[in-house]
Amino acid sequence: MEFLDFSILRALAVGILLVLVVRLVYARLLPKPIPNVPHNPITSVWGDIPDITQFTAGGKKTFGEYIADFVGKHGPISQILVGNHPIVVVADRLEAERVLLRGKNTDQSKRTNEIFATVIPTGQIALPANDTWKRHRRLTGPSMSRRYLERMSCRISAGATNLVRLWFQKIGLVGHMAFDADMDLQLATMSLAVNITMGISPGCIDTAYTSLPTPSPMARLSQLPHPASPPLHSALRTMMESIERTSQAALPWLTARLFVWPSPKWRSAYNTLSAFINREIAHARMRENEVKGEGLATDADCVVDMIVQREAREGVEKFGKDEMLDELLTYIIAGQDTTAAALAWLVKFLPLDLDIQRRLHYEVSTVLGYDSDLDRPLDFEALDDPNRVPMLEAVVAEALRCAGVGSLSGRELTGDEVISGRHIPKGTQLMFPISLMSKQESDWGSDAKVWRPSRWLRSDGSFDRAAGPNIPFGLGQRSCFGQRLAILQLKIFTAALSRAFIFKQVPAEVDSWEAVELVTKQPKNCFASLEGWPVSESEV
Repeated sequence: MEFLDFSILRALAVGILLVLVVRLVYARLLPKPIPNVPHNPITSVWGDIPDITQFTAGGKKTFGEYIADFVGKHGPISQILVGNHPIVVVADRLEAERVLLRGKNTDQSKRTNEIFATVIPTGQIALPANDTWKRHRRLTGPSMSRRYLERMSCRISAGATNLVRLWFQKIGLVGHMAFDADMDLQLATMSLAVNITMGISPGCIDTAYTSLPTPSPMARLSQLPHPASPPLHSALRTMMESIERTSQAALPWLTARLFVWPSPKWRSAYNTLSAFINREIAHARMRENEVKGEGLATDADCVVDMIVQREAREGVEKFGKDEMLDELLTYIIAGQDTTAAALAWLVKFLPLDLDIQRRLHYEVSTVLGYDSDLDRPLDFEALDDPNRVPMLEAVVAEALRCAGVGSLSGRELTGDEVISGRHIPKGTQLMFPISLMSKQESDWGSDAKVWRPSRWLRSDGSFDRAAGPNIPFGLGQRSCFGQRLAILQLKIFTAALSRAFIFKQVPAEVDSWEAVELVTKQPKNCFASLEGWPVSESEV
């Protein structure tokens, strides 16, 4: 009897101990919010993950929209609880500017670094702001100088002209029927990114010409097939897809190691890119040996030539082999993806306002010349002068504001900080919804979310850069390195396309405004219905 009582007591003690252990483990796994920062009620160890998953299920809404909804519930400073790691959302623009522009306690988030390090581990975008990152900035800095951008403007004009010619040919085949423009924009921007970086064109647009059949003239939508991608384009898309996959994973590095890198497709794509880039680096070194140090680095024909020249002539620290490869691949990936996404949104915005199209067409035709001579590069001096092309400036600024291609910007605190009166400890992840902060009714009025380029124009028609907040490229030292090149590309493509075409409304079945948000925010559908401008419109 005593033995039975002892067994019962021992079982009871073990049961109580297990309950205590489970409760202790559960308590340790529960999210630990930062005091005095609003958040959702804590209902499980998963924090806000189930709420985020439910909100974005089915692809109808994006994570950026979830953040906007979250800010609407909790105010301009709040925290998302993802496991044991709170993410503080700062949607107060003035606080964001103070922390990122005048403060010294932030760096790019470790998660962002880890995501890009799965493909380009020594590229700028994957590095913290350490001495290596600063050396990369010094070596590549001249590629964003005005002198160098002016040289590249001729190449950008040629790329935009190739797209215009392709679309004129499509009009000849399909008339006003809508066609899928997304792949054309990807091919045009990919070809241009490689051309600017490496000095040669992969011929992406050329492949689009070879795929043009004669479709049925009675349909509202043209079923033009997508062209076969050149090997370089396919390889770059594989790299982008792998970055997009790891960006959605809880553990990016582990996901890459287990599921991405072992893939034969990924290995083949990476080998294709590395072989191409290393070959062009060798060619650049040969060219430098031939010219024997003549000319300025900013007069280089492409980015790889500029870097090689700086290394050889200026005594600057050299890139290691892998560093050079990663930095050049960063240029190509970042230069293509963001520009293609912004142009895709522009193609959707332009049909919303025919009057804006008329005014833009008249401006660029008057200032830059009519489209009778497509081979003549667009005037860089005119494009760089807001007083000469105010409507072009307004259209590009409004497209960037409304598109929100980079809708969120992540940072990590490198020291304790006080934000909106709350103490935020070192190591905390910060999230700045820069697209949301560019569309506040308090700044822009009741139509803040509407695409209206005229909001950037003064009563006399001049461009007002300070009309309101617009943060398409982020803030602070970790803002987009290539933003000056990106804006130049958008201006030239917008000018070339608006000079040539009227963008008409597309059928309702492809006029969706749903977006997909991976590395950048892109429209799910990007169809174009085009018509050439009549002579009378060009001369008005």
